[in-house]
Amino acid sequence: MKRVLIVEDTPEFQDALADLLGEMNQPWQVFGFVNGQSTLDFIDQGARPVDLALVDLGLPDMSGVDLIEKIHEIWPEVPIVVISVFTNSEKVLNAIRAGAIGYLVKSDPDAIAQGIEQVLAGEFPISPLVARHLIDIVNQSPNPDKESAVESPLSPQEQRLLQHIANGLSYAEAAKAMNLTLSTIQTYSRNLFRKLDVHSKTQALVKARDAGFLA
Repeated sequence: MKRVLIVEDTPEFQDALADLLGEMNQPWQVFGFVNGQSTLDFIDQGARPVDLALVDLGLPDMSGVDLIEKIHEIWPEVPIVVISVFTNSEKVLNAIRAGAIGYLVKSDPDAIAQGIEQVLAGEFPISPLVARHLIDIVNQSPNPDKESAVESPLSPQEQRLLQHIANGLSYAEAAKAMNLTLSTIQTYSRNLFRKLDVHSKTQALVKARDAGFLA
């Protein structure tokens, strides 16, 4: 039986998430909390890591981003997915910096169910609206640390791929733009993730922007 941590201050929505998980093909043991401190108390009592953490950002006692950072510090291997009404670009960036691997919008239950399935399959779900906002902020916001950024560890082809991702291209579209096969692009992507120490395109964009690797 898989174990899930749900941190959501609205009991009705917490129940809805539990029901959604119950409709999946495998049983789940749900640990639900309505605030950050009770979540941390549960973890500090020696609970073993869960298989998935679903965290709202609008908690009554602390920032959801701060909670994500603490969960990630204690359970670094646990996939953390934000489920929130917020699509503000800075909130998305901060959640991903803190350790979230996915960001889903509350208003679409079907997308949440699909996102959970993606996490279990090793993917990193981001709602399309959130992804669009994230790409916009990566492309438009100046990087204040760019002048002091270290030299990029990426090869020229990996750098080109990163820029195509920042421009919103899929791997297939990047392959066409670079006149390479999709398998070659996927190899570049794996190398890029390894060098940046990230696990998704979204995290790669955020880390590359922070380090000044994006033009």
